[in-house]
Amino acid sequence: MLRALSSAVTLSILLVGQVFAADAATTEAQLKRGRLLFTQCQACHQVKPGAPSLLGPNLAGIMGRKAASAPGFKYSSALAKSGLTWNVATLDKWLARPSTLVPGNTMAFAGLPKAEDRAAVIAWLAAETAPKKK
Repeated sequence: MLRALSSAVTLSILLVGQVFAADAATTEAQLKRGRLLFTQCQACHQVKPGAPSLLGPNLAGIMGRKAASAPGFKYSSALAKSGLTWNVATLDKWLARPSTLVPGNTMAFAGLPKAEDRAAVIAWLAAETAPKKK
């Protein structure tokens, strides 16, 4: 009985380890996918702190930031009045279709229809633009 219980515990530990390994692999794949998808955003946005705004604002430090608050960029009045704070939920809605979330904004982007693509971009953006630890 003790041997059977010990085997069951060992099996459980192995299965949990495989789940965590699978999650890590998925996360790495998701970040790679997000980086690839973000290439379509690079014509307008940069993500490195201190880089100048292009057609769109620099996205460095975007998570937790109020919409239309990056210095040195002229935002649409619609986005400035939106009251949004960028987080996973608002970015998901924005990336799905910016004109639906904030009618009258000036971002020329139709959106990413696939939820998994939006999740990948958001995961990569959050990782890439997070303040670096010193």
